[in-house]
Amino acid sequence: TFANMKKIILFLAVVSLPKLGFSQFKWDFGGSLGASNYLGDIGGKDKPRRDFIYDMNLTQTRLAAGGFARYKLTPVISLKTSLNYIRIQGNDALSPNPERFSRNLSFRNNMFELSTVGEYYFYKSSDMSGRPGLRGSRKRVDFRTYVYAGIGALYSNPQAQYKGSWVNLRDYRTENVNYGPITVVVPIGLGFTYTINRHYRFGFDFGFRQTFTDYLDDVSTNYVSEVFEGENVPLGAAYATDRANLANRNVELTESASSKIGPANYGWTKEFNGDKLNKRGDDTHNDNYLTASISFSYVIKGKNKFYKQKYKSLSQRRKVVKRKTRAKF
Repeated sequence: TFANMKKIILFLAVVSLPKLGFSQFKWDFGGSLGASNYLGDIGGKDKPRRDFIYDMNLTQTRLAAGGFARYKLTPVISLKTSLNYIRIQGNDALSPNPERFSRNLSFRNNMFELSTVGEYYFYKSSDMSGRPGLRGSRKRVDFRTYVYAGIGALYSNPQAQYKGSWVNLRDYRTENVNYGPITVVVPIGLGFTYTINRHYRFGFDFGFRQTFTDYLDDVSTNYVSEVFEGENVPLGAAYATDRANLANRNVELTESASSKIGPANYGWTKEFNGDKLNKRGDDTHNDNYLTASISFSYVIKGKNKFYKQKYKSLSQRRKVVKRKTRAKF
């Protein structure tokens, strides 16, 4: 429920940034920029829906960007919190599969993801610079490879282009389902980082997101009679018409395109309600997405101002001043 999702977001915000005001010795802060792609019902390749990357359409790759804070818990474990903007999209018109092509659905989704993951560093090299010697420790380049897993909250808003503008598909309940804008995601992946001169950290990250919704693309089950027969529509006839048109876009195909797809209609037909011809999506799999990004962050190696003001005078008191005395004979 939406109330439970708010609790998850609050938990991520509170737990993921410990000790921020007291010790910054193990923190790094930065941003990422990369690409994202969608794994779901719309578009895809020539075969029916397949898992993971086997049904991914590379032409639909879009932008992913965000910011993050990372805290080093132990030499091999870090905790990282990220806020990311991720766009995904799909289009049946780009699929060589005749059933998908003739369904003729498309969407885009501008999403925002808040997540916290634990990173486990399974390989590291403490000095790759090859420059030992005087002050060599300040010139070293640290390399680390890691895997990660965690939990997050995702805001999702699938849209379709209709009558020259983008409309929010959730508002039209194209499958007569009320689904919310927020869902849980489980990020998993791997990456590596280079840390140069102790402060400058560059990285690469490849991640997979398991979601708990099948409506990132507004498609999941079948065409339903309520949508096309105008049932339970309190917003008037115009809304009912738009709702039906957005649910079944097969009728928008031209005659030349229809001649290439074999069967005359893969969309809504009242006489075959619930039959194979009325299958709109695949509700046996949830929608997922992939990200690949490069990152840059600044590592804070020293104590903060509060620490220095509190302990500087104490450390000075501990210094023993040696005075030279002249012997008298």
